[in-house]
Amino acid sequence: MALFAAVTMCGLPASAAADPSDAAATHAYLIAQYRLVVAVLHEAAAAHRAESAATAQIARECRGVVSGVPQPTLKRIVEFTPRQKGENARLSRQQQTISLELDAALARADDSVYRQADEAYAAEVRQLSWSNPAIAAELQMQTAVKLENDSTPAPPFCADARAWAQSGFRVLPAASREFEASQEARRRAELGEELSLDSLLKPYENASDRALIRRTEGLDLELLASGYFQGFSHLERIVGFPHAGPEEPRPVTVGHGRTAAGTRFEVSAGRRSGIGSCHRSATVAYTRPGSPEVLIVGGPNNPICLSPPRYRHPEVFCEAGLETFESAVPASVRSVRLVLADGRAIESRVVLVPKRDGGPSGVYAQQVRGSTSHAVSLVELNAGAEVVLALKLPRYRCRKPRNGSESGFPNVAELAAGHTPEGEPFRIGAYGEFNGQPFLGVDTGVDPELDETPAFEPGKAKAFPWSLKVGCAPHPYAILYGILAPPGTSVMARTPQGTVALNVVPVEPRLHAKGPLVYGVFEALPSELVVYGAGDQALYTENLTTQTQEEAQFCEGYVEP
Repeated sequence: MALFAAVTMCGLPASAAADPSDAAATHAYLIAQYRLVVAVLHEAAAAHRAESAATAQIARECRGVVSGVPQPTLKRIVEFTPRQKGENARLSRQQQTISLELDAALARADDSVYRQADEAYAAEVRQLSWSNPAIAAELQMQTAVKLENDSTPAPPFCADARAWAQSGFRVLPAASREFEASQEARRRAELGEELSLDSLLKPYENASDRALIRRTEGLDLELLASGYFQGFSHLERIVGFPHAGPEEPRPVTVGHGRTAAGTRFEVSAGRRSGIGSCHRSATVAYTRPGSPEVLIVGGPNNPICLSPPRYRHPEVFCEAGLETFESAVPASVRSVRLVLADGRAIESRVVLVPKRDGGPSGVYAQQVRGSTSHAVSLVELNAGAEVVLALKLPRYRCRKPRNGSESGFPNVAELAAGHTPEGEPFRIGAYGEFNGQPFLGVDTGVDPELDETPAFEPGKAKAFPWSLKVGCAPHPYAILYGILAPPGTSVMARTPQGTVALNVVPVEPRLHAKGPLVYGVFEALPSELVVYGAGDQALYTENLTTQTQEEAQFCEGYVEP
């Protein structure tokens, strides 16, 4: 209790001086968060026992229940008909729903153990109030959702999986559809939620508050390292879900090191390891001192491809309050210097990968704790400390997670947000780069339901190489989007209701787009696009009749028989 007393006696931040009660409420909230994580960590062993009991029961009752689920074909996706693509999307969605039921069945076992701690936390924060009523409203909503999860019965996984299998893996049972609808509603609500307790409470925090936040995050890492849900993948195999791919050869450890953040890392590689077109890769796993468990394995670029790349692209991502930098480097590079905006430089040796394990090459891995000074460049040095290559890093924002919230990935930039014709939220974002351009994607919160079809045709230069996101019944929509390159200035779409202009949104210079984002949201795909240049002169017209027919065929295959 000494920690709580010390924290409570701290002074108020200057920004909250006008209303000290806001700072006091924030103190109380942070203490309640800390107590909750302490209580959850104390009950972790009991929760794992409950999870193990639930795992054993499911393994006994429905071993191999979905073992006949169709396997992915080796046929290239471009060879599928639109209807086959819809059928595959339906199977993928249904399989994910049944898998999520299995996940929820195990999670409910843990929730029952943690319910007392969650109720105590709810009682503490229920009495808190701030001058901004949105803070208490958001907090109460989050607490109510957690208590509702704790009290929700586990889904009948075995019965639902068996019924799905008996339909030939074509039709979900009613209970699965209800579960799916509840999951989709929650994801859509999270996607549309704009409030953030982090940002709302930040003006009322002082130095001791931030120290308490770091303590809470440290306990979160201990909980993560305790092995939460380690048996889930094993149970998936027991009930009959197919492996994601062929068995990979066991990788070998080729090196290890320590980062500037105090974490340790280990690099594993194998000559035949890799995914997609990458035939040789390495994996970096990070651990905290004193903990044998892996805390972070990977990110957007992990496994790291060791095959000769066409261009060098170091990956930067954020997780567990740390900024992580990873890259494959040539065998001539012996060390890498990370340069920060405040002038500091962190130099560290690379891990060399020998030829027998997929090299010759090297792997650079570094972690620093989130700070106000961002990294600006990486400098690769050879054995003689001579510069091999200097790479400028794009400016990024590493959102520091709090108390178990999801990590923020700095290479994802939101460009636009809106709602479908039936009011469901969506966001358009840039997810890294591809061929020197931002790689765009649409997030609706319901990934398995929708088909995304790039419309780019090799050899045909277009000012507006659009992509398409399609939603089938019962919530049909079409989101058409892309980067409008010069000399294009605007795009019009012909619909049954008339001609409408697509939205034009400027893109930040740091994303290196050749023009603005242009997008439109429709109940059905337009029949035609007209791309205009300067002086409202039509550059070209594009007929979408074929795409409209393919969309209809896709949805015919997607809808359950």
